[in-house]
Amino acid sequence: MVTVSQQGYTSNMESTSSRNVNDLPASQRQTLEGMLGQPLSPDQRVFIMAYTPGAVPDKSARDAARAGLQRTFEKIDQHAAARGITPEEGDAAVEEAMRQVRPRKL
Repeated sequence: MVTVSQQGYTSNMESTSSRNVNDLPASQRQTLEGMLGQPLSPDQRVFIMAYTPGAVPDKSARDAARAGLQRTFEKIDQHAAARGITPEEGDAAVEEAMRQVRPRKL
């Protein structure tokens, strides 16, 4: 499955692609593994983004992105409220996940 998106941006500003590793031809998989410096697992997905640094989206694109974020935050708040999760518990869960993903070297 290939997903390509340019929502809210002009074609010269940003494009993305998402692929299942298992669907990649061997040559593409090897190229990506070389770029990433690690092997890919068949159950992973690869997300690639091309963008122009410093390019600023127009006002309508920024407004649409802001509205999308607001909808996401509202869904998160509803999910937490329905399960009795406090903001402090949510923050603690995010902090714990960050420690697991990016442990700090002392």
